[in-house]
Amino acid sequence: MTSRVRMAGRSEGGFTLIEVMVALFIFSVAVLTLLAARSQTVRTNDEVRLRLRMVDLANMKMAEIVARGFAPPGILTGRFKAPYREYRWVEEVSPSPIPIVRQVRLTVSHGKNGEARSFSLVTYVSNIP
Repeated sequence: MTSRVRMAGRSEGGFTLIEVMVALFIFSVAVLTLLAARSQTVRTNDEVRLRLRMVDLANMKMAEIVARGFAPPGILTGRFKAPYREYRWVEEVSPSPIPIVRQVRLTVSHGKNGEARSFSLVTYVSNIP
């Protein structure tokens, strides 16, 4: 029978508890950093998707306005049809210094009060055939 005797100053292979704890700490910090970056990416992606949808809706609504032709000055408001009911639009038609031209400002918004996002387009229409 052989017995294994440990000599002073020599250690057996393996990791100490402190080394394992430090490695786990570094790993957990890295994982938390990656999770925070992923979360930020998801929020940014949602914001970009919202902005692009507002731009698309504004372009479609502006095409309708321009197709109507020369409109009288005034303000019209409304909501888009399903599935975009949460988006609102405001159409402001105002006279310009040139009587045959009107300025049309269209603002599309989403959200309420402090959380509201909006996008505006401005164009000019005339009554020249």
